[in-house]
Amino acid sequence: MVAALLWAIPSPRSSQSDGRLPPTIEHLQAFPHQVSRDWKLGDRSDQTDDSAIGLWQIVDAQGGVVGWVARTLPEAADVVGYRGPTEASIVLDPRFVIQSVALLGSDDTHEHVDAVVRDAPFFQQFRGWRWGELPRELRIDGVSGATLTSLALAEGVIKRMSGSRPSLVFAKELTVDDVRDWFPDASSVKDASGQVLDNEQRVIGHVVRTGPFSDDRMGYQGPTELLIGLDTNGRIERIGIRQSFDNEPYVDYVRTESAFWKIFLGKTMNELAEFDSKAAGVEGVSGATMTSQTVALTLSEAARGYIATAALQDQPQPSNRARIPRVTTADVVTLLMLITLGVFSQCGWFRIRWIRKCWLAAVVSIIGLWTGNLISLALIAGWSAEGIAWRLAPGLAAVVILALALPVVSKSNPYCNHLCPHGAIQQLIRPASESKRRLAIGPRWNRWLRRIPGSILVLAYLTVWAIPTTDLSSWEPFHAYLFQIAGWGSLCLAVFSLLVSASVPMAYCRWGCPTGRMIDYLRFSAGSGRLQLADIVVFGLLILVMARVWHFV
Repeated sequence: MVAALLWAIPSPRSSQSDGRLPPTIEHLQAFPHQVSRDWKLGDRSDQTDDSAIGLWQIVDAQGGVVGWVARTLPEAADVVGYRGPTEASIVLDPRFVIQSVALLGSDDTHEHVDAVVRDAPFFQQFRGWRWGELPRELRIDGVSGATLTSLALAEGVIKRMSGSRPSLVFAKELTVDDVRDWFPDASSVKDASGQVLDNEQRVIGHVVRTGPFSDDRMGYQGPTELLIGLDTNGRIERIGIRQSFDNEPYVDYVRTESAFWKIFLGKTMNELAEFDSKAAGVEGVSGATMTSQTVALTLSEAARGYIATAALQDQPQPSNRARIPRVTTADVVTLLMLITLGVFSQCGWFRIRWIRKCWLAAVVSIIGLWTGNLISLALIAGWSAEGIAWRLAPGLAAVVILALALPVVSKSNPYCNHLCPHGAIQQLIRPASESKRRLAIGPRWNRWLRRIPGSILVLAYLTVWAIPTTDLSSWEPFHAYLFQIAGWGSLCLAVFSLLVSASVPMAYCRWGCPTGRMIDYLRFSAGSGRLQLADIVVFGLLILVMARVWHFV
C-alpha cells in the first residue's frame, strides 16, 4: 500500500509550460549575456524528419537572425535532480555556439534553485560549446550544496546538445528527388542521417548534405550546398551541387567540370577533412575560380563537421551518458560507510561505547555536513514522482534503498539508528538517566505526542498529492545540514529540536520525525500481522487516491 501511495504522487512538471514553446523574450533579457533589449523571438522552429529541433530564432529590429534559443525540456525530462528535472534555456549565436545558459524552471527546493542561479561560474562552463558537439574533456563542476539540481541542469544541456544543427541558409530538407539520379530505386531519404531507402525500407545508399556543417563559405556572391554520396566502404562516390547563391554561370562551370570533381572522388571523409586545396595545387575551374575554391573549402569544412558528429555518435550519447552513474568521492565514501555499517552490525561492535560515539561523530560530519546524503520527505516525494536519481547521486540512492527496503524484510532500522545525522546528534547529546537536565514526560503526554509524526506524514502526503509543487524541505530539519543553502525555517527547526532533545532524550525522533515514522511503519515487527490504526489510515489514503485516479472524486 505504501508503494502504491508513493507511485500515485503526481509529477510537479504538470505545472510547467510546454517545452515545445519558446521561452519569453522578457525571461531571456532578465539574464546577463542573453539577448539585447531591442531583439525579439521569431516564430520559426525548425523540424527534422526524425525529431523536433526546437530552436527559435532571435531577430533584431531589422528582422535579421542574430541567434537562436532552445530549451532542454522535454528531451531532458528523465534527468532527475533532487525533486525532478531542471529546465534550462540555451542561447546560441548564428554559428550555433553557446553564448549563455540560464535556469528556466525547476521543481527542486527554492534553496537549491537559488544557489544554482547565483553561481555564475557554473553557467560559464557551457559557453563556447558548439551545437551537436561536446568538449573532448567533458567535466562539469556542480554547485556546492545544490549538486543534484545543478548536475540535472547540466545533464539536460548535454542531452539537448545531441540535436541536429540546422542551416540558416540551406533549410530545405533532403527529398527523394534530390537523390533520384544517383539511386533510381530510392523511395525515401532521411534528412538527419542521410540514409536512402528503397520500397522495402532497406538502406541502399548514404548521402551527406553540407548545409548543416558549412553554410557561410562565401563564393563570388554567396555560399553553395553540395551533396556527397558515399559507397558502402565510406568512400566518396559522387558529389553534386544541390543549391547555390553564387552566380549561375560560374556555378554551372563548376557543375560540368568533371576534372575538378575527380580530385575528391575516392577519398574518405577523413581524407577530405584533411585535404588542403592550396597545398594540393588545386587552381579551381577556369572562369569560376572563386566559386570552385569555395566549393573545395565547403567540402573540407563539411567533412570535419560530419566527422565530429559521427565521433559524438560513437561516444556514449548524451541520452546514454545519463545512464552512466556519476561517481564522486562523496559517493564512494558513502558506500564504504554502508559497508562498514553492515560489518559493525554483524560483529556487534556498536555495543562498544567508544566505537559507537566515533561512528555517530563520523555520521554527522560525513553523511550530514559533507555529503548531505540525508533522507527527507521532499526527497522521497520527488523521487517517487520522477524516479530515483541514481545516476547523479549513487551514494544517496544507496542510502534511500537501504533505509526503505531493509526494514521491510528485517526488524532493523539502520537509517534511523545508525545513519541519520540528526538522530546521531541527539544520541550524542542525550542526557543520562541521572542528569539534572533530563526532563521526564508522563505516559499520557507521551501517548499523544507520539501521534504527531504520523499526522505530519499524512498531512504532507495529502498536500503534495493535491499540490505537487509543494516544497516539503522546510517541514523537517534535515535541510539544515546543507548549510551552504539551508533556509531559516530548516535551520530554526534543527536548532529547536536539538535544544529540546538535550533535555528530553531523542525528542525529535520520537515525537517529530515524519520520515522516521514512515520507515518505522515499514519495519517488520511482532505486531506486523495485526491490524493497527496506521494500517487503516494508509488504506483510507489509498482508497482516496484510487478514487481520484478513477475520477470518482
